[in-house]
Amino acid sequence: MARHQSYWNATAPASAFPALSGEIEADVAIIGGGIVGVTTARMLKDRGLSVALVEARRVGEEVTGKSTAKITSQHNIAYSIIARKFGEEGARLYGEANETGLRTIRELAAREKIACNLETADAYVFTNEENEVERIEAEAGLAVRLGLPASLTRDIGLPFAVLAAMRWREQAQFHPVRYVKGLAETIPGAGCHVFEGSRVIDWDPHRIATDRGGVRARQVVMATHLPLGKTGLFFAEAYPHMHPVIMGRADKARVPPGMYISVETPRHSVRGHRDDAGQDWLIFAGPSFKHGHVDAERESFADLDRFAADNFGVRADYRWTNEDYTPMDHAPFIGWSSSLGDSYLVATGFNAWGITNGTAAAILIADLIEGRDNPWLKLFDATRIKPIASAKEFAAGNAETASHLIGGYLAGKRHSFDDLAPGQAAILKIGGENVAGFRDEAGALHAVSAVCTHMGCIVGWNETDRTWDCPCHGSRFALDGNIIHGPAVNPLEAVKTEEAADAQ
Repeated sequence: MARHQSYWNATAPASAFPALSGEIEADVAIIGGGIVGVTTARMLKDRGLSVALVEARRVGEEVTGKSTAKITSQHNIAYSIIARKFGEEGARLYGEANETGLRTIRELAAREKIACNLETADAYVFTNEENEVERIEAEAGLAVRLGLPASLTRDIGLPFAVLAAMRWREQAQFHPVRYVKGLAETIPGAGCHVFEGSRVIDWDPHRIATDRGGVRARQVVMATHLPLGKTGLFFAEAYPHMHPVIMGRADKARVPPGMYISVETPRHSVRGHRDDAGQDWLIFAGPSFKHGHVDAERESFADLDRFAADNFGVRADYRWTNEDYTPMDHAPFIGWSSSLGDSYLVATGFNAWGITNGTAAAILIADLIEGRDNPWLKLFDATRIKPIASAKEFAAGNAETASHLIGGYLAGKRHSFDDLAPGQAAILKIGGENVAGFRDEAGALHAVSAVCTHMGCIVGWNETDRTWDCPCHGSRFALDGNIIHGPAVNPLEAVKTEEAADAQ
């Protein structure tokens, strides 16, 4: 039976940073302890600034800790898309930023002596569809013109033939949680702090607050996957989606030498990992699905399980889901959240390529805080889209999603918790309210409001992680309604049931 947990989280040393308590001061307050937040903190400390990083859960264990952890400037067909929207100069800036991100991770891991299984590997994009060959050829040609380490090939080491492929040399891969936790360990001291188990519930451009304390600062960085609440209206500019991820033990002879991703859909990603005991593993990511769509989630995992078993003889020992945001114009949003007066520094919309993009974001944010010019801002400027115009398009799609979910969940006309069998979840209509209910295998009932506290969408069930996920803007909640991550900042309300009352 596979464990429903990220392998990276399961095999990393536990971190034990204190919770924030009382009032402190720092030059910069950083919300979020993933690769963006921790790298930003390290960059700023290197520049002589004091920082206070505040993480709601555990450092490195959320989106970063659920990734496939490829350290690569090769992002499928990203450069052709960016060049169409921003010109070849925009594509050049994107490549420069991500090559710098790759180089910076290598340098920090070496300098700080972080044991994170970092190793060099080539990255490949491949296809077996005739109509995708031209796209790979065009992407490779563009990458070469931009000075990136790309070339065309068909010999890529996979256990099946491909029609075309692109190779990017000297890329890398690592254990992401070991890296981020190891880097975070270097931050405390000299006026710098790292806090865990401290959810930020209030903020302004010069102070953040939890229920036990606060940090006053000259600048606030939101390194939270999507900025909290309605900050910058980025929820209307980036589209959330989920990916299935599995990882299993592999025969060494069947582990291919590089990192791979297909162009066509259903998309498949695979790369190897060797643990400290010498056991080989393969990690796979599969076709994306919308938050809370259980049938689509099952189909995505079934497709990924088939791909892993049929081609590599791998069965999942671990399975989990991860979340990503696709920006409207396909370039991440990095920089100031608003062009009007005081605002926050943000980084979001990495479109499943957050390791190098996130590291580049940390460099750009550190430069902005110090008032240094950085040419990457021409591409990544977080204020480049007018949120009022973009909100209309996204609101229409989100309303359709919410309507679909409600219609699907309530089609069976469930109006009682008695309708839930052990192991079953559903959105129920009880007393005129939408309620998210789950009955575990022991028969215990878990019930919370189904209305997301961010903007009122109806949440959906994530069967793999056993969470309630918002399809509109990507907030995720635990069974008890507590936030896993935002943009929501308030938990789902608990719903009293007759069963709960009887148990008291």
